[in-house]
Amino acid sequence: MSFRVSAPNFRLKRTQVATGVIGVAVIGAVTAVAVGTGGGSGAAPTYATVAEGEVTATAGAAGNVTSADSRDLAFSTSGTVKRVYVKVGAKVHAGARLARVDQTVALEDVAAARAALAAAEAAESSGSGTTSADAAAATTADRATIALAAYRPTVSPTPTPSAKTSTPSSTKRPSTRPSTPQNTRTSRAPASGNSSGGGTPQGGTTSAAQLEARVIQAKNTLTQAERALAGTVIKAPIDGTVLAVNGHAGDTASASSTFITIGDLNELQLQATFSQNDVAHIHVGQEAKITLSTDSTKTYAGSVTHVDTNATTSDQLVKYGVMIAFDDVPSKVLIGQSGTVSVTTASAADVLHVPSSAVRTAANGTSTVRVRQGDRTVTRTIKVGVRGDTYVEITSGLSKGERVVTSG
Repeated sequence: MSFRVSAPNFRLKRTQVATGVIGVAVIGAVTAVAVGTGGGSGAAPTYATVAEGEVTATAGAAGNVTSADSRDLAFSTSGTVKRVYVKVGAKVHAGARLARVDQTVALEDVAAARAALAAAEAAESSGSGTTSADAAAATTADRATIALAAYRPTVSPTPTPSAKTSTPSSTKRPSTRPSTPQNTRTSRAPASGNSSGGGTPQGGTTSAAQLEARVIQAKNTLTQAERALAGTVIKAPIDGTVLAVNGHAGDTASASSTFITIGDLNELQLQATFSQNDVAHIHVGQEAKITLSTDSTKTYAGSVTHVDTNATTSDQLVKYGVMIAFDDVPSKVLIGQSGTVSVTTASAADVLHVPSSAVRTAANGTSTVRVRQGDRTVTRTIKVGVRGDTYVEITSGLSKGERVVTSG
């Protein structure tokens, strides 16, 4: 019995195997093409619909609660603290005494200044300003006048006719100068400030102008002494609450160093620092939302009340201080408490908008979006308005309902 191997059958199997390999290769190629058309990154693009609504831009920062009207108070005169009338937390009214230093020297200076003023005013009223020095000078002037009169040459008197001569001699010429009796004393010039030469001799009577100047000087001295006395006491300049007391009775207080701080707790605000980029868009009157660190679930309405014009630099970062006042002060808020604030810098209502990620802005300021049209995507130039935190306002270039590419 014999067996035969059929060659054609062998070739058929090899053909089938080869065909199967080719088929696998073709399927793999088709799959590769299909994946490649999905996008360069392999992720399908995402789209957003142009919608209508509100766009809001905000700037945020951290800060601390402070009084809208706080005052750092100090003595204007250094000295030993004699009395502190208040404690931290005390509520005081404007004009209340808060603390005092020793007043002994200040009181003595005021008394001396008042006495000097009274003397100056009395001298001015009587018109007498001659002092003991003036009197001595006047005596010296009198003596000089007497000496000058004694030094002046005189003409001898006409000889008295003798009893033997009945008629005066005719050979004598009459004197051309008046004769001065030897026993007659020349009268002294008065020691007066008004001389015939128009000047005031040294040591003369004080003039009215000088007397007035002395009164003015005495008044100024008294004013300075009274100001120094007032500076020994710290008084409340406003109604408020005592926030700090930096000393006790017996301590030495330095002039101009803060001793007591007082603030108005009915007007509280958050003092925050913003970057120079954000502060360029912040203005007084803008609305804000404040969140305190003690309860992050609550927000409080506020508004911008002040923007610093001078910057502070820290770690090469330029920042500006901004004050945001509470519209309604929370009942349990504390001075110094930390918090955050979000200031609304711009907003637009009932406007067309797209997500911020859909807008691309070139260096020249031109903004574009990619819009889906049928089965293809095209690039379109648009104009934008408010650039919000999440959305961008579209003023032209898009219509409501169109789809724009946000990624991919």
